[in-house]
Amino acid sequence: MYLKKIISNGFKSFADKIEVNLGDGITCIVGPNGSGKSNIVDAVRWVLGEQSVKSLRGSNSMSDVIFSGSKNRKAMNVASVELVFDNSDKYINIPYLEVSIKRRSYRDGTNEYFLNNERCRLKDITNLLLDTGMAKESFNIISQGEVDSIISSSPLERRKIIEEAAGILKYKIRKEEALRKLDRTNNNINRVNDIIYELEDRIKPLKKQRDNAIIYKENKEKFEKYDISLLAYDINDINNKINNLKDKLDKYNKDYINIETNSVNISSKIENKKNKLLKLENEYKKLNSKLIELTEDVEKINSKKLLLVEKNKNKKDIKEEEKKLLLTKEEINNNKVLLSNLKLEIDNKNKKIEDIVNYIDELNNNKSKVESNKKIIEKDYSNINLDIININNYINNINHQLENDFNLPRSCKEVINSKELSGIYNTISNVISCDDDYNKALISASLSNKNFIIVKSDIDAKRAIRFLKDNHLGRATFFPIDVIKERYVDDNTLFLIKEDDAFVGILSDLLKYDNRFSNIIKNQFGNVIICKDLDSSNNLAKKINYKYKIISLDGDVINVGGSLSGGSSIKNNSISLKMDLKKYKEKLLIKEDELKQLEDELNDNNKSLKNFDDEILKYEKDKLIILEEIKLKENNYLVISKKQDELEKVYNASKYLINDDISKEIEKVELEYTNKVIKKDNITISIKEVLENIDKVKIEIDNLLGEESLLNTNNKKIKDEINEIELDINKYDIKIDNLLERLSREYQITFEKAFIDYKLDIDYSDARVIVDDLSKKMKSIGMVSLDSIEEYEKVNERYLFLTNQKNDLENAKSSLLNIMKDMDKIIKEEFINTFNSVNLEFKKVFKTLFKGGDASLKLTDADNVLTTGIELVSSPPGKKLTTISLLSGGEKTLTAIALLFAILNIRSVPFCLFDEVEAALDDANVEMFGKYLESYKNKTQFLIITHKKKTMEFANNLYGITMQESGVSKLVSVKLKQK
Repeated sequence: MYLKKIISNGFKSFADKIEVNLGDGITCIVGPNGSGKSNIVDAVRWVLGEQSVKSLRGSNSMSDVIFSGSKNRKAMNVASVELVFDNSDKYINIPYLEVSIKRRSYRDGTNEYFLNNERCRLKDITNLLLDTGMAKESFNIISQGEVDSIISSSPLERRKIIEEAAGILKYKIRKEEALRKLDRTNNNINRVNDIIYELEDRIKPLKKQRDNAIIYKENKEKFEKYDISLLAYDINDINNKINNLKDKLDKYNKDYINIETNSVNISSKIENKKNKLLKLENEYKKLNSKLIELTEDVEKINSKKLLLVEKNKNKKDIKEEEKKLLLTKEEINNNKVLLSNLKLEIDNKNKKIEDIVNYIDELNNNKSKVESNKKIIEKDYSNINLDIININNYINNINHQLENDFNLPRSCKEVINSKELSGIYNTISNVISCDDDYNKALISASLSNKNFIIVKSDIDAKRAIRFLKDNHLGRATFFPIDVIKERYVDDNTLFLIKEDDAFVGILSDLLKYDNRFSNIIKNQFGNVIICKDLDSSNNLAKKINYKYKIISLDGDVINVGGSLSGGSSIKNNSISLKMDLKKYKEKLLIKEDELKQLEDELNDNNKSLKNFDDEILKYEKDKLIILEEIKLKENNYLVISKKQDELEKVYNASKYLINDDISKEIEKVELEYTNKVIKKDNITISIKEVLENIDKVKIEIDNLLGEESLLNTNNKKIKDEINEIELDINKYDIKIDNLLERLSREYQITFEKAFIDYKLDIDYSDARVIVDDLSKKMKSIGMVSLDSIEEYEKVNERYLFLTNQKNDLENAKSSLLNIMKDMDKIIKEEFINTFNSVNLEFKKVFKTLFKGGDASLKLTDADNVLTTGIELVSSPPGKKLTTISLLSGGEKTLTAIALLFAILNIRSVPFCLFDEVEAALDDANVEMFGKYLESYKNKTQFLIITHKKKTMEFANNLYGITMQESGVSKLVSVKLKQK
């Protein structure tokens, strides 16, 4: 086998792709300082898996090996190096005639490895090259400056060279793996022992708990049968009462609506009667005014008649009368103008009154709409207020349960509330909380441990147990903070499950609690895995071989070993009560916001109504002012009209007098007088009839007001009855909700199923006596955990499983120890054999290279072959040195080369890569070095980076590295033939 070619692209200063084709024999790479020759060695080490940036002469990160750019070239983003080997002799144990190993690195730090252009892991390449003499740290690859380190290194570091030559690295790696496995096995044994010790402490009390639980369960089954029957009976009875009350409420509501309707009808009738009364009163006023007017007219006509009679007796001067007649005529015309203007003003005022009345009607209509809306809001306000009362009742009920620990066994209550005991904190369920998303999972996880009591120390726990025994208060489980150890999911499993999308987290990491209780919470929940749903939980459980308990967000459980638990939500602890409390508090906030909003709407409505009232009042005032003005105008109009009538009468009388027609006028006046008297008598009769109607309507209005008052009284009584019934219904609703909640919380059963499946087969009072008697019996048993039956079986099963597992681990440990003993034996044998062979060969090579002298290898601790270091002794010809540090630089280099050649003589390798190893040698020694290299012809391939011309003389192939372009290395090849 040999190295055929090195292909590099973008590695360090090699910006362009280069291909170094290698043949048999010796290949030299030459070039000036700084041209990038040593980058060839770095490239080979890098592709073989070198991870140290400093070893590759970098400074920060692996991206330093990527071409970083030059004055004329941009930086590259990827570096790639490939080694191609001829494997026709199957030196590498894979079925390929040619083997290619490639590494590629990117700026983001990503690395890729390829084997025959197939992507692989670095571990695959390392395993492939193990003990082939081609690893990145092999003795056959000597970087610049490393020759002297062979001499100056410590004995233990020098030992590694012999180990590699011995081919025992694979055994050492296997031994290290075995040691790691042994360490993990010991850890697992310790963990299993811890769990076993813990389980041993739990099994005995659990067995007793189980026995008590079986007795308790027998009583409880009978108790549950009658208790559920009684609950169903009570719920049905209360429901019937509610239905009867609702029927009664419906009847009262109908009566209330009927009375309201009648009240509205009566109110309407009263308004109609009042309008009728107002019309009659207006009619009376008009008739009375007409009567007064006719009375005045009768008197005036009578006076006129007497005047005419008098005038007829005493006729005056006609000319004087004509003058008066003209003046009267002028005054009459002026009055006509005044009356016309007054009539126009009165009409305008009446038009304003009409507009105001219409606007007031419109305001009243809008006000009625607001009042109707206000009634609706007030009803909603009343309903929401009632909802708030009910929610507060629920909240108070839950708080009462939490404060009094209704769901807590008596023994736990007594311990927690005892003033005699110290170091008592609380139950586990009362010190933890979590976000709403994880509540169901937490409830399922805390079914068995919710009532475990956290205490400060085991001494406090013992005192509490004595307290329970002395007072016959039952049993309780205690978790001392100073004793309980954390439990967790092992790193391998955690790494595996974190890659799964369904994984939510470890339950202890999702909980909120006081840091004082950290070890308790992690003990109970640190190895509980939370997953999204049941299906994904099952898949995850299979993946980890049912090693840990997994709980879905819905509370379904996959237990250790693979058993499943699930079903409807269980509400039987403080966690579920806290969930309900939070839900009702959120509801309360919503209702209070709604109530506040309705209050604001009511305030807005009241403001609107006040604005309507203010505006209506304003317009009513304006209306009254205008009515007063109209009244004044009408009175003025009436005065002028009367005056006009008198003037016209005087004018007519004067006209008749002038015309000497008084007799005819007297006859006419007498006729008018008679007609007026008749009209007056008729109006008097009409007034009498109107007054009778007014009295009648007033009596009708009084009767209707009496009816309305009676209806209002009855309506108030019915409203009070409705309120009382609604209050009773709400009380019953709360009772029935509590009973239903208890039925669901304690028995996880619906009322319908309970009512059908749990019919009372005995008298109600007898069933109540049985329930009370069974309750006393169960209390006398003390604290019982029904889960202890299943828990005991699980714990016992787990105890047996872990005991077997411990035996398996002990056997595995013994097997690993035997394997390590066998490997130690092999390592010792191979190391000693190789050491002796190399030592003999080293003596020979040293004498050859130095032409005399003596050298040898010595073990620093021959009794401990596995750990001994190696000392190197060198005495060149004519010198007797006590320490190797006294050698000159050239002597040290030649000694190191002698050791390398000694190793090559007993352990052949496909190729050697030397970077200026002979730099410290003079020409004579370089020639000796070159000649010795030639002895490996057709055995080992050499790639030598050198400055020495003498070394170049022995090369079969010669490559030059130049840097014609600043910062960029170029490859120049020259093929040489031996003459």
